[in-house]
This record gives sequence, structure tokens and C-alpha cells, in this order.
Amino acid sequence: MEPKEIKTPKVKVRMPRLSFRLPRFWHFRIPLPGGVYMGGGKLIIGSLSTVGLGFLASLFLLINTGEAAITWPMSGAAYEAPSMLGMPIVDEEQPGVASQTLQLNLPSGIRLDTVTFKNVSLGKSNLTNAFELQGTTTAYIVVDEIEIKGGSEFPTMDWANSEIYDLIATSSVVTAGHTMNVTMSTTTAQFTIGSTRGSAQYQAEDMIVDRVIIKASTGGSDILIRKLILDGVKASVGAFDADYVKAGKITFSDLRVGDDGNINSADAVWNSSVSVTNLTDGIVDKPVYIR
Repeated sequence: MEPKEIKTPKVKVRMPRLSFRLPRFWHFRIPLPGGVYMGGGKLIIGSLSTVGLGFLASLFLLINTGEAAITWPMSGAAYEAPSMLGMPIVDEEQPGVASQTLQLNLPSGIRLDTVTFKNVSLGKSNLTNAFELQGTTTAYIVVDEIEIKGGSEFPTMDWANSEIYDLIATSSVVTAGHTMNVTMSTTTAQFTIGSTRGSAQYQAEDMIVDRVIIKASTGGSDILIRKLILDGVKASVGAFDADYVKAGKITFSDLRVGDDGNINSADAVWNSSVSVTNLTDGIVDKPVYIR
């Protein structure tokens, strides 16, 4: 018996073509060190313990405005510690000129670890100060240790309204005249700031800016900084000016101050409103003329 051939009908099924487009949510740009990208934008992932609410506020501002973030140590901006995100500023002295000021505002009671400026060039005509360290009568900037070294240069330097336990100016400090008119005191405290728990750290290196401003942004409690370092900070014009500072120890070494080459006029001045417990003054007066 021959086998029978059975033919089955061909069945074709066509599936409808489905197409859809995902909605675009990312229309803002936020920078992230290390280059993590999300939909064309950058997202900073920082430690909320140090950045805190200031980071979140700046984040939402950037989302709403669509502007690129300004991050420390970009100049032309003010940063409210402990945030690393800055806001553009306009110099009151020259509002029509783009600012290259680097400003760190310190709110009442803030605690910082180390603030470092290394190989930073300062100076712009018509600006009074090149470097400002400014506390207030109700919120002193309290620093465990300050170092100014590494060939730093300033046309003039002025310290006032401050308390220093150990003030050491080595023989490597050269000025075109100086006045060490401090008030010796046995009641000045030897500040010690050891714990860095929950504290932020700022570093600026290899930069050219108009000026640097570190200032108390509000009154109230003192501002605590473990260490402030100026290493190779050089100003062509403008003064170094410090007011309402309390320090456990300040060391000046490899520093030059002078704006006229005349040792008979003091270009570096420590005023009588500065109280000091231990003083080492090895400053050498020479006709320094910083241009």
C-alpha cells in the first residue's frame, strides 16, 4: 500500500509593528568629577555629610535654570562652606568687569579640616586687597595652625584685632620695613582643633585669580579651621589683610613683603590690637619691591 501524501494549508500570522519613544527627562547638565553621564547631563555624587543642604539647594537651582554648575575652586564665584558648589559674584569695586575672585564664605559655627592655597597668583589693579581673612566681632575665624610659606609674596601685609598664642616669623621672612607692635598677653588661649569629624576640606592649586576672600558670612559662633596653608601664594598688587582671627600657632617662612623698596616705611604691620603669648621675630628688612 503506497503512503498517502497529506498537505496542510499554510497559515501566516502577522504581528502588528509596535513603536514607541521613551520620554526625555534629562534636560539639565550637572557636573560629576570622574565623568558619570546620565542622558547627556552630569550628576555630582558627593558626601551629603559634607555638602549637606547647600548641595541640594544648588542642585534644584541648576535643574530649574539649566545652567552649568560652578564647582570649587572655579573663580568668579562665592562658595558657602561646606558646599563645593558656588554662585557667580560681581565685584562691588568693579561691577562692570568680569570677576575672577575666589571667595569662601564661612557660616557661624562651621568646622573645616584643611584650607590650602598652593601656587596661586593674585592681583588686579584697583582692588584694595589681594588676600582677605576676615572674621567678625561675634564670629572669629579660629585656626589651630596657620602657615604662610613657599616663597609667598605680598606688596603689603596687615594684621589686626586678633589673638595668637605662638607667632613665629623666621629669618627667611624679608620685608621692606615692618612693625611688630603686638600686645604681649598671658591670657591668649592655645587653640587646639584636632577632630575633623564631619568637616569639609578646600584646596586650590596652580591658579590665577583676582583675589582670595575667606570671610565669616554671619555672626554668632566662632568658625573652626584645623589648618590654613598659603604655599607659594603671590600677589602683584593688593594687600594681605587679616582681622578677627584667633590662632594657636602662626608660622611665617620664606615670605617677602614690600611695595616700595623703602625699609624706612613699614609694609608689613602687626598692630597693637593683636595679642600674642609667645613671639619669635626674626624678620629681615631689605629693600623689597614686589611688582
